[in-house]
Amino acid sequence: MNFRQIKEFIYSLMELVTTVKWCLALSWETSKYYTSSRIATEVFTPVLTIVAALIGRNVINLLAGYASPTGNAGRILIYLLGGLFLIAITRGISQKLVQYCQSMHEDMINAKIAMTITEHALEADLEYFDDPEYYDKLISASRDSYAINGIVWNSISIVSNTISFAIAFVVLSQMSLIYGISVVLTAVPASVVAAKFTKLLYSLSLEQVNGMRQMSYIQFLSSERAFTQDLRLFAIKEKLKERYLRIWKELFIKRKKSSRRRTILLCLLELLPELAIAFICIDIAFRVINGSATVGDYSLFVGLTAQLWGAISMLSSSAMNIYDNRMQMDNYKSIGNYVNRVRDNGTQELVKVESIELRNVVFSYPGTEEKAIDDVSLFLHKNKKTAFVGVNGSGKSTLIKLLLRLYDPDDGIILINNIDIRKYTIKSLRISFSVYFQDMNNLSFTLRENFTFTDDGYSDIGLENAINNALSLSSCEEIKEKCNKGLDTNITRFFCEDGIELSGGQHQRLALARALFRRSTCLILDEPSSNLDPKAEHEVFEALKEYTNDKMTIFTSHRLSNTFLADRIIVLEKGRVIEDGTQSELIKNKQRFAEMFKYQADRFKSV
Repeated sequence: MNFRQIKEFIYSLMELVTTVKWCLALSWETSKYYTSSRIATEVFTPVLTIVAALIGRNVINLLAGYASPTGNAGRILIYLLGGLFLIAITRGISQKLVQYCQSMHEDMINAKIAMTITEHALEADLEYFDDPEYYDKLISASRDSYAINGIVWNSISIVSNTISFAIAFVVLSQMSLIYGISVVLTAVPASVVAAKFTKLLYSLSLEQVNGMRQMSYIQFLSSERAFTQDLRLFAIKEKLKERYLRIWKELFIKRKKSSRRRTILLCLLELLPELAIAFICIDIAFRVINGSATVGDYSLFVGLTAQLWGAISMLSSSAMNIYDNRMQMDNYKSIGNYVNRVRDNGTQELVKVESIELRNVVFSYPGTEEKAIDDVSLFLHKNKKTAFVGVNGSGKSTLIKLLLRLYDPDDGIILINNIDIRKYTIKSLRISFSVYFQDMNNLSFTLRENFTFTDDGYSDIGLENAINNALSLSSCEEIKEKCNKGLDTNITRFFCEDGIELSGGQHQRLALARALFRRSTCLILDEPSSNLDPKAEHEVFEALKEYTNDKMTIFTSHRLSNTFLADRIIVLEKGRVIEDGTQSELIKNKQRFAEMFKYQADRFKSV
């Protein structure tokens, strides 16, 4: 080995130690009891093995006639065999204890990892879900939690095998120091080559991440219900299969070449410690013949030689397994490196929305240079209904997301009740709004739970009345009729066979009902009628007309006929406010709003 290789080996060893420390810390944090129990039993096992080997030597020597001819030989033999029996029982109990502790501990570690990932996902800024790298890490960490558990197990195994190695080396060296040294030295080349190829295969796996993701995506497409219709209508299953096999073949050929070289070299290099063990066995055998050692010594030291080689082999294997799974662990650890830009540093509690003001607000989505909101200033009054209108991409939904602190502005300030919204706690800020987005999803739970998850502050007596009122306001009568178990009906069949299936429009109306169910002083509706049929749209807006009388209401709509509900209309274009006024004022102005209104009116006239 040259200096560079030695340096790389030391660096890899330091990385291994750091990884083992991290895994043991995770294990300890999850359960001190199970970690202590597992390490204790793992340490106890090699000690028992050595003790059993020492007793076995004495038994063999006694049976071979090496013991002094006294009348106590039978009693000593019974004691020795009794000791072996007790060790066997203890070892059996210990193994069962290890299996139990490992099973329970792994469940706890998996739960902790899953909860940590879930917490990160729930707390992460919305912008991270627009970042493919973060999303890949999140999905990979969720999928590969088993690998992290494997690293923890291998870390504990390293502790056990290190103790086994140390004991075997010390006892074996009592016969001859050369025995222990020769086994260790002949085992080093195979370990170095294994480490080198593990690093090579690890680098290769990093190169192949994109291909592996594409294969996973194809598998996802084939089993995801949302894509089943498209896959059959457009007959693309053969193309997907061909793409999957082509990617797999490319990745497999590269891995096969490296794995084949690794296998050939290791087969040759692992002969070296086997040869060393063979020569040690021959040397001890001649010592027995010459009378300088006993038959019991032969049994003991040959067994110790095999145990020493086994400990080295297991140490190497555990280290390589940890290295193999480094990527999964790095994915898990790196999730914590993403720092939210939307900081929850506020201390004030928002109770009621009296006014909203934007002062020179500028915002671009992360990773883009185009301004989604460009120097917007406006003031929204209490008990007023304001409509934001404009073509897709004009900034309507973005303004709402900034108001709710799903993102923070790049410049400018947003105030509620003349106070910077960053001074409010995020929880009190968001709970002060009832919000509906056109892409909101309902939960695959019961109808009741969909509402109680939205607002759990109702009393048992008022809950059903509030739910039924919200369903009526959003024109959901046919949903109630479909529910064979009333509010305890599952609204999908995802978890329950007797659940119901809702159409796209029904899901939208239910999501709207959830927004109306929530008690707040400001209602935000983003394209509330985009999926509604004309009858349902008319019913919903007539209901909203009365429901919003005493609330500040903000809504967006591309159907300008719905702006009759608004006291004020703000027209956005390319993130800027270009018009502001009532519907009649904007139509009289004959500018952008009047132009869009005319387009939609002419469409109906031509029918």
